Amino acid sequence: MFNTIFDGRVVAKLPFEPFGIVQSVSHRNLMGKDITDCSFLFLYILCTMSIRENVQKLLGFGPSRTASKMGGGMFGPRPFHKVIS
Repeated sequence: MFNTIFDGRVVAKLPFEPFGIVQSVSHRNLMGKDITDCSFLFLYILCTMSIRENVQKLLGFGPSRTASKMGGGMFGPRPFHKVIS
């Protein structure tokens, strides 16, 4: 849905010149030669990767992926290890 609305439109201006594959994603479907122009897809990817998870952690909607994988982290209960003698 958003792809059709923002297709071919510059939605942001990057403060840096992207490199390699990042450049092809950030300038996807945009006309012009200015590689600091940013497409909706690239902005959406950045927001999803950085802002969304941090807001969820801040508001307490969900644990971070790292904490989920660690099973409680360093502040959780220690796993029980049976000592065989």
